[in-house]
Amino acid sequence: MKYIVVIVLVVCVYSCKKNNKENEFTKTYVQKEEIQLVNPKIIVNNVIIDTSSSIIASLPLDQTVIRYTTDSNEPTETSEKYTDIISISESGTYTFKAFHPEFKSSGSEQVSFFKKGIDVDIFSLITPLNKQYPGQGESTLVNHKKGTLNFRDGEWIGVTEPFIAIIDFKTKIFLDSVDIGYLVNTDAWIFPIQNVSIAFSENGADFTDIEPQEALEKIKTGSTRLDNVHIPVAKKLKKLKIKISNVTSIPKWHQGKGNPAWLFMDEWIFNAKISN
Repeated sequence: MKYIVVIVLVVCVYSCKKNNKENEFTKTYVQKEEIQLVNPKIIVNNVIIDTSSSIIASLPLDQTVIRYTTDSNEPTETSEKYTDIISISESGTYTFKAFHPEFKSSGSEQVSFFKKGIDVDIFSLITPLNKQYPGQGESTLVNHKKGTLNFRDGEWIGVTEPFIAIIDFKTKIFLDSVDIGYLVNTDAWIFPIQNVSIAFSENGADFTDIEPQEALEKIKTGSTRLDNVHIPVAKKLKKLKIKISNVTSIPKWHQGKGNPAWLFMDEWIFNAKISN
């Protein structure tokens, strides 16, 4: 009888251990399904296109598939599959996302490309540069280089008051539009552009206002990204006066509430052609 009891106990212990192992396996499997892929790594040689640029996406994990869109929409499992380096010759926005049969899909990575604009003859600042973030002077905004998410990389001009500049093209041009690049990093008190107003001059002396732009964006909590505002102009002109307004009072949800926000800008792209 004593032996029978011992055998039963051994069987029970073994069974419990087996069940525990099975439960651990099941638990591990469930956890694996809950793991999210990291975002794919995106490498570009230049987002401002002179003749051409390229983009490389990677995520070194077996069975991972990277998919992308070119219309700013979030990629799905039916979107275009990334297979090799993509050559870029036109403006556009590319969004990438990684998928795997055993893991949650990654977050998305987005990069926008811009055609190189017309060169500026004279760029005059009405607003003095802030000594803390002067970038490389006024050339920062027209040097055909885009800044990174690192606001200390020297490619950004940072201000806490409205920023005004006059752009002289010397020769009369037909200006289709202007693209203004800016940074958002609300944790560092850097908020989006609040408003843009533009005036143009055909003779280089008298300025006429273009219809004022509406507020550009709702502020998002905890946001960090590179962004751009596209402003239609469609005017013949020699000079352009641009005023960029910052957020004058940080909202209540932020630790800096009530203070003026930083406004960080990098490249201004003038999409134009020479006019007769």
